Amino acid sequence: MGGCLFLFVLLQLSESLQGEPVVSAGSSPLNCGLGSKLCKDDSECVLYSHVCDGEPDCRDGSDEEDCASGCNGDQFQCAHGKKCIDKDQVCDGVPQCQDRSDELHCMKQTEGCIHHCDSKSRCLPASFLCDGERDCLDGTDEADCASKSEDQEEDGYEKEERTSTTPEPSVSVSPSTTIKCTLGSIPCKTNAECILYSHVCDGEVDCRDGSDEEECSSACETDQFQCAHGKKCIEQSQVCDGVPQCQDRSDELGCAKHMEDCAHQCDDKNRCIPNSFLCDGERDCWDGSDEANCADEDCSATEFRCTSGQCVSATMRCDGHPDCWDHSDEESCTKAPVCTTKHRCVQSKECLVQEWICDGDQDCKDGTDEKDCPVAPLTCGEFQWSCKSKTKCVPTAWRCDGVKDCDDGSDETECGVVACLPHQFQCGSQECLDPVLVCNNITNCADGSDEGGSCQINCAEADNSRCSQSCYSTPQGLRCHCTAGFSLMEDGFTCADIDECEGQSPGVCSQLCINTPGSYRCDCHPGYIMEAGGRHCKITGEPFLLSSVLTDLFLFGLRSGSLDVLSSSAKKAILSLDYDWREQRVFWVSLDSESIRWSSLDQKATGTLIKGIRADSVAVDWLGRNLYWIDGVNSQIVAIRLATAAVESLDHSVILDEDLDQPRSLALLPQKGLMFWTEIGNVVKIERAGMDGSERRAVVNSSLGWPGGVAVDTISERVYWTDERLGAIGSATLDGDDIQILQMKETTNPFSLAVFNDMLYWSDAKKRVVQAAHKISGKNRQILLKRPRQPFGVKIIHSLLQTGNQSPCEKMDCSHMCVLAPGPKAVCKCPSGLLLAEDGLTCSSLVNSAFLLILSPSTVTQIYLQSRHTAAELKGWPEHLALQVPSINEAAIMDYNLRDHTLFLTDDGTTSLNSFKLKDSDLASRGQLLKLLGDTITAMALDWVTLNVYWSSHKQPRLQVTSITGAYTAVVIKEGIGRVESLALHPSSGRVCFTNLALQGTGTVATVECANLDGAERRVVWKDAVQPTSLVFSSNGDTIYWADSGLGTIGSVQLDGSGYRELKTRPGSGTEMSSSRTNCGLKLAHKWSA
Repeated sequence: MGGCLFLFVLLQLSESLQGEPVVSAGSSPLNCGLGSKLCKDDSECVLYSHVCDGEPDCRDGSDEEDCASGCNGDQFQCAHGKKCIDKDQVCDGVPQCQDRSDELHCMKQTEGCIHHCDSKSRCLPASFLCDGERDCLDGTDEADCASKSEDQEEDGYEKEERTSTTPEPSVSVSPSTTIKCTLGSIPCKTNAECILYSHVCDGEVDCRDGSDEEECSSACETDQFQCAHGKKCIEQSQVCDGVPQCQDRSDELGCAKHMEDCAHQCDDKNRCIPNSFLCDGERDCWDGSDEANCADEDCSATEFRCTSGQCVSATMRCDGHPDCWDHSDEESCTKAPVCTTKHRCVQSKECLVQEWICDGDQDCKDGTDEKDCPVAPLTCGEFQWSCKSKTKCVPTAWRCDGVKDCDDGSDETECGVVACLPHQFQCGSQECLDPVLVCNNITNCADGSDEGGSCQINCAEADNSRCSQSCYSTPQGLRCHCTAGFSLMEDGFTCADIDECEGQSPGVCSQLCINTPGSYRCDCHPGYIMEAGGRHCKITGEPFLLSSVLTDLFLFGLRSGSLDVLSSSAKKAILSLDYDWREQRVFWVSLDSESIRWSSLDQKATGTLIKGIRADSVAVDWLGRNLYWIDGVNSQIVAIRLATAAVESLDHSVILDEDLDQPRSLALLPQKGLMFWTEIGNVVKIERAGMDGSERRAVVNSSLGWPGGVAVDTISERVYWTDERLGAIGSATLDGDDIQILQMKETTNPFSLAVFNDMLYWSDAKKRVVQAAHKISGKNRQILLKRPRQPFGVKIIHSLLQTGNQSPCEKMDCSHMCVLAPGPKAVCKCPSGLLLAEDGLTCSSLVNSAFLLILSPSTVTQIYLQSRHTAAELKGWPEHLALQVPSINEAAIMDYNLRDHTLFLTDDGTTSLNSFKLKDSDLASRGQLLKLLGDTITAMALDWVTLNVYWSSHKQPRLQVTSITGAYTAVVIKEGIGRVESLALHPSSGRVCFTNLALQGTGTVATVECANLDGAERRVVWKDAVQPTSLVFSSNGDTIYWADSGLGTIGSVQLDGSGYRELKTRPGSGTEMSSSRTNCGLKLAHKWSA
């Protein structure tokens, strides 16, 4: 009865572990998990490893049907006759046959095996029991030692079985019994112990009988490497791979010759670092030899040596602000410095600004700036968490991250259930245990949940074979166990590799993560070297922080702490900068001039790249050899070729100019041909496009306040931005996913930012400081620059950041300018006034001078008809020029005089009529012709012969004419007009036509009427219109065209009322043919219109 009950329990447990539901007839077939197969009756799933294993697992027995009965010569047939395995799997310590026949008679009989432990993975002789040393992981070899007697030791195994806590069945020692070693282990000759296969023939004796170093091969194959101890061969590819396979580590010795820039070997010659890592203040070798015996760095004649070893510009000596880490540049000064600030340290006399007093950082050597500080009321931001002590706000990402950031530790309390690793057992009291400590008669969980229950049920051989790795007992019953690096799948039997690299956290690998079975390894991008910890990468050569501090350009060594000032001719603040490593130039823009200027990195020269332009943000395309900038006034993104000599402003090309409201900052990613910019207009967002203006899209339009600076991290492929309204720094993937907001006390006023390797750098113009922190967590914060004047732009300078790619533009023979497109690919661009020819390479002058003007509320877009494309070819805007209209709130109607290039616009926002001069790519205001009080112009057209303007308004529904000076106005037609929505002139024939919407009864009658320009000979030419608008004459003036948005038609009729023709469009849609009062008016400019 007891045996039947035990079998029933095992069956129940097996079914629960299988986890597959039984499907009744007529239901949909089961979806089996990975590694499983559906039985023929569709009622259950079985593991592929159980198919043809000599034991039926399907209820219908279909898993043992159609099994091979004969094996090949290089195969072994299981004893049950239904499965063939490779001969190299025989006696490998892992049973592939269900009857375990492939592992029978594989070793000599066990001698001295007395005590099994660790789920039968280890067997100890009697001398190991109660010897004061813990040899079993589960501790059973040292349990209940006080009650043991001499006679118990003589019959140790049977006595131990009565007291043992292992869940294994009783086994007596006999000549037919062999020790069972765990996967990856082999028994020694005496069968008294097991050792790992990796320890066999490794040159070091691990078995007490020395059998693991016997019968070792002494000669290696030609494609193998022999370990120095002479007893092991490994593959050549494993030599100098950073992982020692030889016990004596001979495969990793003398590897310096395989590494680039190898200057110093350390850590027993297992690591080699470049010269730039030596004495840089960072410990790169475990043995610390890279920072030993370091001599003081030599400073140049124009520098001052700090006592702390830094070299700073001699001009900073005794300037009232400490630039040395130890403040030594402000010591022994002959006279107190003249402070440009209002505050000074009480005793040490350094100059202070108000924002540095009680900011949490000691600026005075005497510490007086941080004494007697008032306690300010605490208000945490949207992306912060308040410590329970109400004295500190921490970023929400720091909550429950395993590190106590609050002074009271409250950020690590009430964190909920901590999930154990997949290979661990979770106690009811939330501790995590190794499975070997479960059901061992020793309470390891605080609540005792690891003992009792079904612990008496032991794993049978069949249970171990069902589990893909191993089985163990729990108070809840039998469970399959997976080793570290694997997780148990839903079927309850199969162990699957965990991909630690998928969605990796910052703690996994800082750059590249490579998944391996049961583990992972980290790697670095070219030019970086793995640090000693094996997870973080370090770049060869010193990187520098470039920052504009008001009118100065500072260069700060991120390792040496050196500080130099580049030459600058700026008179006002430098707000944006970038650099070109090839030409060793820093490009910058300041508030005092309309130009982009440069300073050489060797501090010897300055110059101007381009004059006569307005730039708010600059970015260097080091791959395509162009410089981009944002023109905030004209709402454009513009580019020009990088040149050693100054270039003309007319040589630039407009990359983007449509639908840009207030672009703020620009960043390029030439490696992918992409650019990113922040938009702070009516709709704040971060946008992305190709560097040719194609494939434009908004990538971030949520979690934004006022995005300012923008930067791209090429390593993690994320875009970062500052947010002055939120007082935070945000980031997202290049597609806008995974938005993360870092909001700290130190990010309350971020202006510009840069990202490099693991670190984030940002300037704070209000606190006058440049800081750095870890780019994901915001921890490890450092103050790099703190000056009395305001810092603005920041960049990281290093040769590796602008090298290593071949430009697609090198293969393009563009006549004027080549820019990068997504990919990256190469595209030719033309300056304003030139059009790209059909060959896609040559920029040519206009052949057809006719152009189309398109009006939107704040922009007039000019498109030359020569650049038109077929509908099938046109994927974006054709070649065009977008003209920002100055001082116009809501442009509604336009007309154009081709003779003197004057544009006439009505403004609904100011209820006025204005004129503008079109010159090159700008519109210049020429003044206001009309200003209506409490009224709105509804129609307007220009007589380009007399330069008089015809118009009508909402409150004055009559046709009027005003002289070009605005001095005289006369009424042309007064009677019988309800409302004029559109009018057109043909000065050559002296005719005017207009739409007349008049009230008649309960409805409105819409007609098209024409007259002489003086109002004579008025007549209705068409009376069956509904909503006629956008009137335009034919070139000879004998036909009038209009769009009827009510009928969805384009109509035309001769001026005598005959010859009506109609073009049907979609119902309810109109077509704009000239100026209109919608959001988009059109005007065609051609020689006959002048």
